[in-house]
Amino acid sequence: MKTKFKTCIIGLGLIFGLSTSCNKFLDVVPDNAPVLDQAFSMRTMAERYLVTCYSSLPESFSVQGNAGLLSGDEFWLSSEATYSGYHSWRIALGSQNGDNPLLNAWDGNNGAKGYWIGITNCNIFLENIMRVPDMTEDEKLMWTSEVKFLKAYYHFLLLRQYGPIPIRDNNIPIYDAPGSSQLARNTVEECFNYIVGQIDDAMENLMDDVTAVNSETGRITKIVAKAMKAEILIHAASPLYNGNTGVEASITNVDGTKLFNQTYLSDKWQKAAEACKVAIDFAHQNGKALHTWTPTGGFIPQASTQYQMNIREAYNENTGNAEILWLDTKSTASGTIQGYFMLPRYTPNATTGTLLGFMSATLNIVEKFYSKNGVPIEEDITYPYTSRFDLITVPSTDGYKYDLVAGKETARMNLDRENRFYGTLMFDAGRVFMLQATSDANAYNIDLKYSGTSGKVDPNQYNWTGYASKKHYNYRGTVGASNAYTARVFGHPVMRLANLYLYYAEALNELNGPSAEAYAYIDVVRKRSGLPGVVEAWQKYSSNPTKPSTKEGLRQIIKSERTSEFALEGIRFWDLRRWRDAVKEYNSPILGWDINQSAAGSYYRTKLLYTRSFMERDYFWPLSLNERRRNPNLVQAAGW
Repeated sequence: MKTKFKTCIIGLGLIFGLSTSCNKFLDVVPDNAPVLDQAFSMRTMAERYLVTCYSSLPESFSVQGNAGLLSGDEFWLSSEATYSGYHSWRIALGSQNGDNPLLNAWDGNNGAKGYWIGITNCNIFLENIMRVPDMTEDEKLMWTSEVKFLKAYYHFLLLRQYGPIPIRDNNIPIYDAPGSSQLARNTVEECFNYIVGQIDDAMENLMDDVTAVNSETGRITKIVAKAMKAEILIHAASPLYNGNTGVEASITNVDGTKLFNQTYLSDKWQKAAEACKVAIDFAHQNGKALHTWTPTGGFIPQASTQYQMNIREAYNENTGNAEILWLDTKSTASGTIQGYFMLPRYTPNATTGTLLGFMSATLNIVEKFYSKNGVPIEEDITYPYTSRFDLITVPSTDGYKYDLVAGKETARMNLDRENRFYGTLMFDAGRVFMLQATSDANAYNIDLKYSGTSGKVDPNQYNWTGYASKKHYNYRGTVGASNAYTARVFGHPVMRLANLYLYYAEALNELNGPSAEAYAYIDVVRKRSGLPGVVEAWQKYSSNPTKPSTKEGLRQIIKSERTSEFALEGIRFWDLRRWRDAVKEYNSPILGWDINQSAAGSYYRTKLLYTRSFMERDYFWPLSLNERRRNPNLVQAAGW
């Protein structure tokens, strides 16, 4: 269905035009019974409608529309004027507003898809699918289960973005009373219970895993449903929704109903832990495992190259990647998308105009990665943290020459970092291994200073911070004699097994504190990148050697693990919200190097790029003025 779904979406929109022009949160059933009869008159037409139910899923590689990429603190852009149409970045700049919100998924405008439209289409499908004549009952039940999950998931996406929302289990007929669509918000508890209940109802009739990889990848399976149920319950148990007494949780309905239960409930973590374990076990039973890179070309890589390629390919290689539990196949990283992240002239032939490299990783995220010993650089008793910004000449010894350009000057903080640092980031005096280089010894050297080969040339599109992502392009991409970049296209992993492992460790720790089982699930993720276990690493190298033995200490470690493992993947944005850490993290200034300088001594000066302001009200999106006027029962988000 991967290919078929893509072609069918356009066809259905042209034939039926369902709900695409309506910007109301609660779309009523269209008065088009003859058209709906045609839509469910035969299997081929019903399959097109099934595609439409999938079509409202968010586009992971939309840098303009994915809040996880540009609305947080991982990426930054160079020019507010050049990227004024990037609604996601405008949120990072503090331009969100309560009249015409950015990335408005409620109304489906300002850079966002409309999730209520997706719910409407799902309800129409569920009301009609059982009357299709040329389908088996088993197939009808399976498609019904897929759409039940999608409807639940659209509710979750709205809940994650807007807080408590109205539940819409059925569409409202066009002939109902005018006020019937003016629904109030349900409580957070009601929302989570409904979403999880719908997923549970859908579970039995889903296929375990896709069997036809080329045609079915991206469809909802039991693996997907169990994994996403676990993620949803992790959110329900997290501080934003569990015992929250902050400003954002003070919202009440017009009738005085409190929408947040402000009493902390530990049994939410119990449910989350159980769901994570069920999802992990089922994934294992179906052959899922952490991905590791298999070298090609006959050379034997350095151990560090193996570890770094493990993390790169876990994200950007789809073929043979047993770690991916749910893959976004409708929003893929084309050559153009990869070029947004990839530095121009990373090799002398790479001068093509598609390699713009304007998606710049901030110094804020760079500092989050561990030292080579697997502990935070500010805790590592062997790491010169206070002199991390000082210049140093890269030694020519084997311990450095595969990751850094020997003899070049760089900041001390670029040395002696964990393999996830080098597998995630490209930077001045760093190196990038591509298959075209034939071996890791021949990896390409990067010079990002103003006069350097990959430095600023275009006045509008260039790397602004001195760091770029390695994750967002596949190492099998090539540059030909014509300078054209040929990309190995990949889809975004919505959920991968490492995410479940760290979710499970988090739930276990929140429930009962540190345990051997929690350590084991963290350590298996660390081992994939060549790091020792948490207890060993902290005992040997940390200024706080007992940190893993306390609930608060292990909580901080798990947060750091998630930050490093999923850096630049759009996950940190939502983690910081559910943890209620965004106020602390997003009020730090955005920093980078002075990329307009050619000399190392001037280039390696921290430069203030932006001073941000994030308030408690910003945890949830506001509702538009038009929607509030249309529905007097719908209260605005707290603080807006």
